[in-house]
Amino acid sequence: MQLGKKISNLEQLTCRYYRWIHAVRISLAFLVTFAVIRYFKLDGGVWILITLLIVMGPQPYWGNVFSRALQRTGGTVIGAVSGLIALYLETYALSAMLLWCALLMFVAGYLTLGKHPYMALLIASTLAIVSCSPPNDMDSAIQRSLYVMAGSVLAMLYTSLYPQRAFTDMRIKFSESLANLNRLYLAYFSLKTLERPNLDDQLKDELDKIIKLRAYTLPASHESHLKPAVLHALQMLHRDIFSTLSLMIDAYWSSAQSHKLIESEPALRDVRRLIPQALESLQNKLCMGIGNNEISDQLRQTTRDLKDLALHCADGNNIQTSFYAYVWLSLEMLRQLTELNDQLHAALYHKHPSLFKRKPKASHAQ
Repeated sequence: MQLGKKISNLEQLTCRYYRWIHAVRISLAFLVTFAVIRYFKLDGGVWILITLLIVMGPQPYWGNVFSRALQRTGGTVIGAVSGLIALYLETYALSAMLLWCALLMFVAGYLTLGKHPYMALLIASTLAIVSCSPPNDMDSAIQRSLYVMAGSVLAMLYTSLYPQRAFTDMRIKFSESLANLNRLYLAYFSLKTLERPNLDDQLKDELDKIIKLRAYTLPASHESHLKPAVLHALQMLHRDIFSTLSLMIDAYWSSAQSHKLIESEPALRDVRRLIPQALESLQNKLCMGIGNNEISDQLRQTTRDLKDLALHCADGNNIQTSFYAYVWLSLEMLRQLTELNDQLHAALYHKHPSLFKRKPKASHAQ
């Protein structure tokens, strides 16, 4: 998988309408399977459809396909075999069958709160389907077991057709969030803005979107083979940038005097110009496949200039606390943007082995 490739318009459209695509996939899978069942007049084929819908329900990402496929297959087989054992025990005593089913349901219920809840759900559902066959009718039980496994296999087949890629969706959502932060930064720090804008609700909404990006970590790691810690570190920097921006807004608009001081400092004017450029560069790196890393040098140079200003201001006696806070927060913002850019560049373009679960193949290098 070429991690830094440009995201196509089709991929962006797919990300935007993923719920529609998922719904269409399930609908077509149901219709095709139903038509096959009717054509071959499969008695009891309803269990194929039931299993198909249970398995396909969650939105699948390609990074989860193989692990989920293993859970699907394992859960279906274990449940089917357990159901056949239950029917066999019923030929001796109904109490033995009930005890066996209770034990299996207890195990499945316990596992639903563990690392493999999906497999536990399929064990329980398959056991229920198979064990509800007529007493002493092992042929019906075996037939139901085969139908359930067929439904699971068909679900894996349907979900493998143009599945969503979590790593691609994460890059798109990440880029969109940085674009929103850029827009909010320009709205709050524009020289044309005379009063603090009332955009607190938009800031809150953006924080919610940033937090939701955590759901992409594991499937994106499976697809890209990047270590989960690498993606988690990128998301932590993303949240830190948002927090720093929120504090910068408070410091900038805290008083008229500090506001004028901030606007009068050339080094801070350079910061105001550079931060939107850095956010835009990060967007291009994420979605456009632009691997240019020159922005890091500009960020480091501006950081050095701003540190000189901070040392110079430390000698003053009449500088307000909010001005010091704004300078310090600007330094933090530059540092965080530099670190995010460097880490993102390394993950997408450098292919350093330490970032991956296993050493990337030579064909992955650009």
